Amino acid sequence: MSLSLKSVRNDEFGPMSDSKLREEIFDLLYTKQKPEVAVLRLNRVLEGDPSNEEAISFKAYALNKLANATKDWNYTKNALASADKALPINPVNDFALVSKGWALIDLGNAREAIPCLVRATTTNPNNEYAWYNLAWAQFLTGNSAESSSSIAKALELSPNNAIIRRGRRMMMTGNLPAHLRKSTLSDSYRH
Repeated sequence: MSLSLKSVRNDEFGPMSDSKLREEIFDLLYTKQKPEVAVLRLNRVLEGDPSNEEAISFKAYALNKLANATKDWNYTKNALASADKALPINPVNDFALVSKGWALIDLGNAREAIPCLVRATTTNPNNEYAWYNLAWAQFLTGNSAESSSSIAKALELSPNNAIIRRGRRMMMTGNLPAHLRKSTLSDSYRH
């Protein structure tokens, strides 16, 4: 089944209050598994407030989820652009930093992702996805000891997180998603 932003009408939703933004977006992304709807909700928020840093950074994250769900890496390029738009507004927005790092990893630039993910873990040491994505970037660049430490920290923060546990298994077995296999090869030859 292919997901499409065109399959959901933007006018199906009422306005979103800023205080509920995180809760609603996480519900759409994780409970309902509807990243395309999350992107539309965030577009609606941004129509009314184009400089809403939280909505811009959440949009980057939702676009990354959509890219991974559809395997359409053009969404990843848009995620990177959204993260890059949020960071000048707030350079320590850990959500935007994680989204940028995630996009860079998915686009084959794991080495470039490391500095922003380190900054995300420093900004918010309790963000398990900052540690998780840092672990992937370290793994893909051949830093297995650092990767093991970062994935352990992610699991310490969120021990029952299925995404993190599955990622750790992939790293341990070398059974990587196809789009990340290229990153491993290209980065390992750059040492």
